[in-house]
Amino acid sequence: MLNKIITKDNLLSLRDFIQERTGLFFPESKFFSIEKLIISNFLDSKNIDFGAYMLYLRSKRGEGHLRKLTSLLITRETFFFREKPHFDLLKKCILPELISREATTSRTLSIWSAGCSTGEEPYSIAILLKKLIPQIETWKVFIIASDIDENVLQRAMKGEYKKWSFRGVDTDIINNCFIKKGDKYKIKEEYKPFVKFVGNNLISDYPPDSGKENRKFDLIMCRNVTIYFEKETTIRLANKFHNVLEPGGYLIVGHAEHSSENYALFKPRVFPQAIVYQKNGKEVPDNRISLVSKPLSLGGGKGKSSVKKDDFIKLVKEKNGLSGQKNLSFNEHRKINSEETELFSEAIRYYNEKKYEQAIEYFLRILDINSSNIRASWMLSYIAANRGYFEEALAWAERSIKINPLYKEPYYTLSLIHLAKGELNEAESDIKKAIYIDQNFIIGYFVLGNIYMLKRLRTQAEKYYNIVRDMLGSKKADEIIFQPEDLTVGALLGLVELRVRTA
Repeated sequence: MLNKIITKDNLLSLRDFIQERTGLFFPESKFFSIEKLIISNFLDSKNIDFGAYMLYLRSKRGEGHLRKLTSLLITRETFFFREKPHFDLLKKCILPELISREATTSRTLSIWSAGCSTGEEPYSIAILLKKLIPQIETWKVFIIASDIDENVLQRAMKGEYKKWSFRGVDTDIINNCFIKKGDKYKIKEEYKPFVKFVGNNLISDYPPDSGKENRKFDLIMCRNVTIYFEKETTIRLANKFHNVLEPGGYLIVGHAEHSSENYALFKPRVFPQAIVYQKNGKEVPDNRISLVSKPLSLGGGKGKSSVKKDDFIKLVKEKNGLSGQKNLSFNEHRKINSEETELFSEAIRYYNEKKYEQAIEYFLRILDINSSNIRASWMLSYIAANRGYFEEALAWAERSIKINPLYKEPYYTLSLIHLAKGELNEAESDIKKAIYIDQNFIIGYFVLGNIYMLKRLRTQAEKYYNIVRDMLGSKKADEIIFQPEDLTVGALLGLVELRVRTA
């Protein structure tokens, strides 16, 4: 029941005003839980009635009280390296990409931590960057940390935290990056110059200065903020972020905040750790991998598979003794796990129609049901590779190998990626693993022939092309031998002849 001090109409009026000013929206179902907080703020303002209170909040004089009220109404649950998958992705993929992009040009990075609360997120980013950038003192690094609440910003600037802010954090980070003072830990001074705290209302204020001449950011992190916003407000904010990002820049939102509609201006990038959004521009070109791959001059990590050769051979020799780990082909996997079959069929249909975003969505839904579904995991790797997103492809291939190191398709994908990058030795190693798993893997022999042809080892190449011819000899020309691409016997024989003639 509403308190006599404040009526339901009062709450509705205040709710609409808060949404107008800050974007925060509270449905009527939340009124009971926030009523006491509002009454406390009202009494603290010393206004005689609700009408005077509303006028006060709308005035310049009442801005501090409005900030205090909004701070009371939202949850400020934060700690260092919160949502570990995001920081794993930052460490392994996104920050190295941004650093590599800037290393030969301006050596300038600008990152916006939007809704930074008491500062754990921006300081976590500073710690990561100092580890990743050699001689960081020769760079210009701007981590702009903004929040609507001046009180939490004051706490953030002090950089002092209790043990609760470090749950799940490695003790090495605590010992190396903080100084213990009583029951608190203070961030070392060497990290503070990278972070600038500013007051900012994400809805009504202009974005803060990025530190760059063009005022653009390379990365924006706005996590667990839009959970309080209605859809229209979120879209408006997403568009604002898009406007101040560099081409190829990234936006990271909370795991519960993903929506293709809300972030329609961005290109979703689907990694095993998380989905992030990228502004079109400098992203990896759409270089489709194929069975006739030619070496391309592309950057990126080596992407070696995590299974060492000796361990791999041991696994294969013991495969009959592995619990549940069988050498299942792509087609055989389609017959099991009936609960997921319908979703998988829909995903493949979208894939064949080249509707990759929809296909990705369905494969991710399958993994929500069963995180060990290797066929969905591998297809995400294959789609990413075919779209030229090699870092995503490598990450999904690694994930697939961890699910089952005796599933040949991820090694095949890794081999094609290495081929596209001109890394012939790595390509050879991975495709041999696929063949070792399944000695009837026709495509594997063809790829191995391509690799030897590119190495100018024609005799060895023709040996493997002949193996392909022999294996296909008794099959019908229209028989499909590689399902994801509907590759037929006749088409593969044609590719063999093409490679031999044009080599």
